[in-house]
Amino acid sequence: MSKRPKILPSVTPGMVIGLLDVVSGHGGKADLARIAIDLQSDVDDLLPVIEVAEALGLISVENGDVVLTDLGEKLVKAAPSRRKLILRKSISNVEPFATAFKLIKSKKEISAEELFEELGKVRELVEEYKDPEQVHQMLLEWLLYTEVVKYNGDEKKFQQKS
Repeated sequence: MSKRPKILPSVTPGMVIGLLDVVSGHGGKADLARIAIDLQSDVDDLLPVIEVAEALGLISVENGDVVLTDLGEKLVKAAPSRRKLILRKSISNVEPFATAFKLIKSKKEISAEELFEELGKVRELVEEYKDPEQVHQMLLEWLLYTEVVKYNGDEKKFQQKS
């Protein structure tokens, strides 16, 4: 499997969108320290969010400034349903979603436990995705927000959308 960017388990879609909204409020370019002040956060706490937004192609970081890409600007200006579509396309090539999509598509339905086990077999993912509960929560956050798959909460199964 090729080396792909990864989503960090602690970062949610809301965090990424919040970051983009703040940068947009500063004209599409903002100093990292300014963003931290606006979000009432530490710079260190923002770094994982910035890393994910950059991996998704929504921002670039240039000399300590966070700059919206064309895609990031498009997302900020989009209606909520369109935002979901933009994020859905953005995460499709980012791990662990690229692997999860492939598994869900091939099996049509997969339990959270099976999905975690399969992700654990991918050498590139072993280090970041050790905690099954954290991975499950991350997958739920992103996959349900972007409406990529259906989720049966009673059975804890991800299902391919028809």
